[in-house]
Amino acid sequence: MDLGIISMRYAKALMLFATEKHEDEKVYQETATMAENFLAIPQLQMAMINPVISEEQKAKLLLTAACGQNAPTQSLKRFVELVIKKTRADIMLFIAHSYGTIYREAKHIIHSKLVVPTQLDAEIINRLQKMVEDKSQCKVDFKVQEKPEIEGGFILEYGTYRLDASVRTQLAKLKRELH
Repeated sequence: MDLGIISMRYAKALMLFATEKHEDEKVYQETATMAENFLAIPQLQMAMINPVISEEQKAKLLLTAACGQNAPTQSLKRFVELVIKKTRADIMLFIAHSYGTIYREAKHIIHSKLVVPTQLDAEIINRLQKMVEDKSQCKVDFKVQEKPEIEGGFILEYGTYRLDASVRTQLAKLKRELH
């Protein structure tokens, strides 16, 4: 069976269970953190497919990836136990991403990312977030990322929209026009 279908089925089940327990928002945060950690630490995926690592160790790794030292929600804890029992720990990254997609659709939330060269004042970030929410007519999951290599300006992404007003891009465009 297709990996996407399987992960989506598990994510839907988690969403139903977490919503019933009124933990859906917290589980959204936990699965987002887990997905980030899967991408940042490739050894985590290797641990999930390693037959030498016990089920208890895999559960502990997954819950730590989701919550750090904090206690996980009961929904996530029980879900991780189910996933491991069904020998699906190897697709937990895909389940976490699928849960995020389902949650954002249900709550009418879109991703937005603002890339800037240096740290911005919280007031400016709030104004930009409000602007994106007004334009998109949705609640916005707004992330700010600092990348000095853009040299100035900003890059704003939300939904399918991308505005690149970085100095780096403007210089590259000017260079292409001069050649």
